[in-house]
Amino acid sequence: MKDSVLTVEMLQERVAAAGEASGTHKEIAKYVMHHLREVSLMSASRLAATIQVSQASISRFCATMGFSGYADFVHTVQDLVREEWRAPDRLTYVSSDHTAHADTLVSQEIENLERLQQLARDPAIDRVADLIHRAGRLVLTGSRASATLIPYAAYFLSKIRDHVIIATPGTTQWDTIPVTAEPDTAVLAWVFPRYPTATVEWLHAIRRRGLPIAVFTDRLSSPVLDIADVTVVVPVASASLFDSYAAPMVLMNLLVRRVARQSPQIAMRLHALETWDQTHHTYFHSASRSVSHDTPD
Repeated sequence: MKDSVLTVEMLQERVAAAGEASGTHKEIAKYVMHHLREVSLMSASRLAATIQVSQASISRFCATMGFSGYADFVHTVQDLVREEWRAPDRLTYVSSDHTAHADTLVSQEIENLERLQQLARDPAIDRVADLIHRAGRLVLTGSRASATLIPYAAYFLSKIRDHVIIATPGTTQWDTIPVTAEPDTAVLAWVFPRYPTATVEWLHAIRRRGLPIAVFTDRLSSPVLDIADVTVVVPVASASLFDSYAAPMVLMNLLVRRVARQSPQIAMRLHALETWDQTHHTYFHSASRSVSHDTPD
C-alpha cells in the first residue's frame, strides 16, 4: 500500500481500527500504538515474540490495515519515524535476527529502483535538468551522510559542464557562498534523514539571497520543502545500519544524461576530455591487451 502522504496520526488511526478485529489484534495494536519507533526496527518474528503472539497474527494484522504484508507495513512506519532513530538503534540490523533475512535491504533498494521508472517522468526532473544546464555556476551542497553523494555527482557533472562547485561544512565555499555568490549561481542540495540542521539553515541563507535551489529529499514532509524552487522526492533504503542511497545515485546518473542532451557541444567536450586523458596516460593499460574507448570514465 503506497499512500502519497501518510502521517503518523493517520497510521495510528488504522492501527486502532485494526485492533477492533479480535482480542489478539487488540494486543498487537496496543503495543504498536505506543512503540512505533521500536516497531520500525523489528522483524516480524521479533515483534511477534515481544507481544507473545504468532507471526501469522502479525501478518493478519497488517492485512487488516490494508498492507500487503509486514514488510510493506514496517517500511511505511520507517518512512514516518526514521528521523527519530538514534545511531545505537540501528544495531538491531547487525543482530542475528536481521542477518538471517539479509535480503531486506536489497529488497528495499530493488523497490526503490523500480520506482525510478515513474519518477523519471516527473516534470520536476526536467526542471532540475534545466536548472543544472542554465546555471552559470552550479553549487552542490549537503552535509553528514547526504554529502557522500556529492563527489559522485560533481565528478560526472564536471564532465559535461564548467563551474561545478562543492560547498559542504568546513569548506571555504560553505562559508562564503551565502554572502558572495554571483546572481547566475544555482544550488543543488541533497537533504536526507536525519535532516542535518546545518544544511537546512544554510539553504535558508541561500533562499534569502534569492538564488534558485533544487533539492533531493525523501518525503513530502521534509523540512526543506518550503525552501526549494523545485523538489525531487527520491526514496532511500533504511533497512541497514546506515541508509543506502542506490536510488539517488541512479537518479543523478539519469539527470547527467538528460543535461547532456541539452548541451550542443557535448560531443566536442567529451572528445577533448578523452584526448587529454590519452595524452596524459590517465588510465592504466596493460601492454598485452587491446585498448577500448567504448565507455568514458
